[in-house]
Amino acid sequence: MNPFWTILLTLTSVSAGTGLCFWLLHKAREVHTTVWILRHIVCPMIRILVLLSVVSLVYPAIDGQSSSIDFWRVLARQGQFNDLLNLLFVAGLMLAFIPLLNHPVLAMPLQSILTIALVFSWQYADRVDSLSVLPSFATQLKIFAYMLLAYFVTHHSSIHLSRWLDHKYAINGSIRLVADASYLVLQVPVMLIYCGFLKLQLG
Repeated sequence: MNPFWTILLTLTSVSAGTGLCFWLLHKAREVHTTVWILRHIVCPMIRILVLLSVVSLVYPAIDGQSSSIDFWRVLARQGQFNDLLNLLFVAGLMLAFIPLLNHPVLAMPLQSILTIALVFSWQYADRVDSLSVLPSFATQLKIFAYMLLAYFVTHHSSIHLSRWLDHKYAINGSIRLVADASYLVLQVPVMLIYCGFLKLQLG
């Protein structure tokens, strides 16, 4: 896994996904029904696809012999891509109603960890009895500490940037898109920490 290409492709996919959502919301800003559909269905689905692309870039950290293509190969088996897509969408809806967990600084890493755990269990199904996808207590502490750091680093900058975007493009509520984009990029270390935990189990 080349860190430079991982960072570059992560920034590119996140920028493309967020930019597409901004463009769609800007075009539909006067049609309230369409805006609701975009905010609650289309944009969350775009965000999930971006999340999957980011996870696929980090996933090879588990095994130096694998690549991002192997991640997609696992998902291509027996409709597992559709299953994962539906699961992440439902998980996103459920997290939205749980206090604290509905914040993207927690919700997005939980979704990415869930994705990695599922793909890992599918890929190593023959060894699933001897492997654990539940992170150790030490790993959980590392992940939580980093998520808190990411929150404090981006909280105020996200608010100011979203206000500027709302004014410039005559839309409302861009804070969620801005925060999601920020946390999608900043959660890469969280995924690396979790992948490192899984890698140790493979020996």
